[in-house]
Amino acid sequence: MVRKQSLQNSRRRGVVLVAAMWFMCILVTLGLAFSHAAHLNAQMSQNLKLALEARLAAESGLAFHAYLLQSAVISDSSTGQAILDSVAATLSSRLDGTPNLQGQSVTYDGQTITIPAISFDGRTTFTAEIAIAMDDVLELTVVGHVPAANAPNGVIERCISIEAECDASGGFGYGMYSKGPIAIGQNLDYVGANEPEEASIACAATGMAIAVTSGYIDGDVTYDEDASVSIGATVGGDIRTGEIPPPPEIDGSVYEPFATNIVDSGTDTSSGTFTNIRIRAGTNPEFGNNVIIRGVVYIEAPNRVTFKNNTDIVGVILAEDPGPGVDPDDHYVYFKNNLSVLGLDELPDTPQFAELRELGGSAFLLPGFTLEFKNNFATMSGTVVAQRLVLKNNLDATVYGSIIVLGDGWLTFKNNSTITVNRLKYPGQAPGLVGGPQRLVMRASTYREY
Repeated sequence: MVRKQSLQNSRRRGVVLVAAMWFMCILVTLGLAFSHAAHLNAQMSQNLKLALEARLAAESGLAFHAYLLQSAVISDSSTGQAILDSVAATLSSRLDGTPNLQGQSVTYDGQTITIPAISFDGRTTFTAEIAIAMDDVLELTVVGHVPAANAPNGVIERCISIEAECDASGGFGYGMYSKGPIAIGQNLDYVGANEPEEASIACAATGMAIAVTSGYIDGDVTYDEDASVSIGATVGGDIRTGEIPPPPEIDGSVYEPFATNIVDSGTDTSSGTFTNIRIRAGTNPEFGNNVIIRGVVYIEAPNRVTFKNNTDIVGVILAEDPGPGVDPDDHYVYFKNNLSVLGLDELPDTPQFAELRELGGSAFLLPGFTLEFKNNFATMSGTVVAQRLVLKNNLDATVYGSIIVLGDGWLTFKNNSTITVNRLKYPGQAPGLVGGPQRLVMRASTYREY
């Protein structure tokens, strides 16, 4: 009986020992699995960290090179090759032999611009290439590099690209340009309809160049390095100094021959429709309420031209250049309330307007003249150029073109305005504008990571 009990106890101990060994094996296996998983997770975390560093390096490189590209002055934008040649020359002059390149140089083989590695922390670097993507569009490709022992070739890379093209609207890359100071009152929202870059601002004035009380600016703000700014608005882009090229010149000869109907001191301008008119010098007409303008208005200098309420324009208004040193009070175009300006392309499709319909893209070309809008204009179909510009109160408008102020006087926005800039409606240089260098514009919609 005792022997039988002892045998049963031995068997039980054997079962327990086997079970203990199984549990030991399971625990060891789980431990190894957990150890492997922890090591794998640590490695994955390290890889993600390095990949993020590479991406941030690429982002830094993109911002750096985009700044250089947008500061490049393009004197010949006739072809993509001409643009690429100009960019290569600019980058070489700005980077060759600098500490950024550690004494190296930008290389250009006629097809691709290659910028050597630039390091910003002694370990992480970025390189860049620029080539023609299609027609007159360039593609900037930036690669961020981070050393990684376990990666192929010992480095982790991330690549970012974006396309750039010359702004061909006559604003040479800026939605708003002024040679003189810019003063913006309260609550101006200035936005791009398609890209933030459409609502960019550039000021070539020295001293206090730009003063903005409040509101929102969608694009970049660029000013002369010898100037200062006071910006209380929120700016979606960058605020920076840079070289600002002169604007294009005005050549009204494309429009002037169409202005054949004379308006002088004997013309009744209190009401009615006026088509293709030429306002004689010194007439100083006052157009009444609900006046309709069709086609071209050519203003001889000097003249003070006033439009009262509810002016409806489908056409372009241009002026004779009075030359330097004239009294600005003798050269003035004023719109009181409720203005609408459509482009020449919106004229009736009749033989009378067939040629003019092909010349849309400019709204006002007024060298030497002050242009003032008081209240409520909704549409400005074309580029606006004036010697001085004043916009007052409660404006909610879309400008299909650029705003360019040629004189040293102020470009002034008063209070409570929303200006939306859409520069895609009229591609190419605006009729009546000639020459003038242009700048590259980054198209945010083409941004890619890979």
